[in-house]
Amino acid sequence: MLSVFRYRPHLSVTAKFIIIYLSILAASLSVTGLILYVQASKSTIAQAQVVMEQNVQQKKDNISEKIKMIENVSQIIAYDTKIQTFLGSAFTNESFQLEEYRDNTAPILENIMRQNTYIHSIRIYMENNTIPELYDGFYHLDRIRNEEGYADFILNREGNSNWMGLHPEKTIVSLPGVVEKNEVFSFCRKMFSAKYLDLVGLLEIEVKQEVLFDSLNNSSARNLGRIFVADHTGTIVSQNIPDLYKKHLVDLGIPQLPGDLKFNEIVEMGGNSSILISIPLEGLDFHVVGLFPVSNFNGKVKDSLRTMMLVLLVALLVLSVLVYFITNALLARMKVLVKAMKQVRNGSLDISVPVVSNDEFSQMALSFNHMTRRIHELVETVYKTKIMEKEAELRALESQIKPHFLYNTLATISWVARKSNSPEITHLSNTLAKFYRLVLNKGRSIIMVRDEIEMVRTYVQIQKFRFEDLFDIVFEVDEEIYKYHTAKNILQPLVENALIHGIEPKRAHGTIIIKAGSRDDRLFYQVIDDGVGIQKDKIDAILQGQVDNSSGSGYAIKNIMERLDAYYGDQHSFELFGRPGIGTVITITFAKGVQR
Repeated sequence: MLSVFRYRPHLSVTAKFIIIYLSILAASLSVTGLILYVQASKSTIAQAQVVMEQNVQQKKDNISEKIKMIENVSQIIAYDTKIQTFLGSAFTNESFQLEEYRDNTAPILENIMRQNTYIHSIRIYMENNTIPELYDGFYHLDRIRNEEGYADFILNREGNSNWMGLHPEKTIVSLPGVVEKNEVFSFCRKMFSAKYLDLVGLLEIEVKQEVLFDSLNNSSARNLGRIFVADHTGTIVSQNIPDLYKKHLVDLGIPQLPGDLKFNEIVEMGGNSSILISIPLEGLDFHVVGLFPVSNFNGKVKDSLRTMMLVLLVALLVLSVLVYFITNALLARMKVLVKAMKQVRNGSLDISVPVVSNDEFSQMALSFNHMTRRIHELVETVYKTKIMEKEAELRALESQIKPHFLYNTLATISWVARKSNSPEITHLSNTLAKFYRLVLNKGRSIIMVRDEIEMVRTYVQIQKFRFEDLFDIVFEVDEEIYKYHTAKNILQPLVENALIHGIEPKRAHGTIIIKAGSRDDRLFYQVIDDGVGIQKDKIDAILQGQVDNSSGSGYAIKNIMERLDAYYGDQHSFELFGRPGIGTVITITFAKGVQR
């Protein structure tokens, strides 16, 4: 939001208030609307899962009821004593037997077919081959004894009934002109003799798949999704949805269904969410499957969301108008203050703004009136300030004379020493003059690294004369760094610190090593001494900028650290290491170019 204002500096305060207010309101309402939409969507889907499961359960119960009816019909036929006695008795082909067979036994199947119109066909396969076949329902068992699906069932002594999956109807007698076969399910039941419990035949009842699953064609949820039946292999065996008939569930992106358990979950199919419901169908080892896209249930929720967005838009427009008028009313007094500021900018310093209340705008008016009075007072002192500046310029000119006076005095001391034949005084005065010439550097704060090193060499010569060679000095300098510039008088205070606080308190001969060179894109100075060393707590205090007023230690290092920070910013480092009785090491690194 702030970045928008940064790139649109011409926007008025009123526009900014409106944008901020509406943005906050729109964001909060949008988040609230989104949360409500998600919650409503979840609740709708959860309710849809319950309702659709009831719908699928109802279809499953209808199919199960029809399956139960077929199984009951098979029991009626299989346990009919007349049929059992007929199939279990010896057939001598007597005329009375043929008459009883044709007129009394065979019509039993025809009557059952007439009473149960949903049955496609009923056949009894007889074990006794001496009984002649009647092509309206009685056939020899040898016709199917070795066929797939029948052979294992006939030999299985444990199971007396069995459902056979979807297959073309069995046509024993072909009718003229009829070629196409219906897709049917078959229920088979073994038939036993009433006297000896021997297998005397096999009952087979066929039912068309569209008849068995006719309840699927009248689904009240047809507009919300699809309900169909799949076998244990995942193949769709109901023809109520022609484009899915005999397709595999995997081809539709439906996961493997659980065996004997209900399933009611949200699944992803082709990038869309759907409610997948599966209920096992007893007997046939099938599943009644319901597939309902979630989008079909979220329609009303989306309509509510669109209505809410429309209401939000109208509310934002109304609030925009209100914020506009309220902001203009509040800023009217601010415009008076802005007008007064423009007059001050044009040179009118006797302007004041009326104060009418005690709010923030009035505080600004008071501050403005105070500011104009102060400006008027300061203008009166301008002439005095100019006079003081002239006096400061004169003092600056006088200060430029002092270094020349110092050089001339040292030159006079050197001339007197030569005249008195005192070479030591001559050397010392010349060295001191050279040192001050390098230190002063014509008032410039930047110096060549070559001159910084030379200044340290000059300083060491003076100190060795003073301390009567109490210490040795070793220079390890990479002359490649001589061409760079550096902040003036950084290295000399470190050497002086090593001498005063390290070597001198030792009261024995010591050594100071001065190293200078470059590392990557930085220069470094390093001063090493074998003096009395320094304790860790004192190191921490010095690095934090603390100064020991009793001993005066810490001033030089604090000054150097502040100057390094001023010249190099974050492109420098200062490291201090010491151990009592061993010595001290100070290392500074800084950029090769001075930041001005």
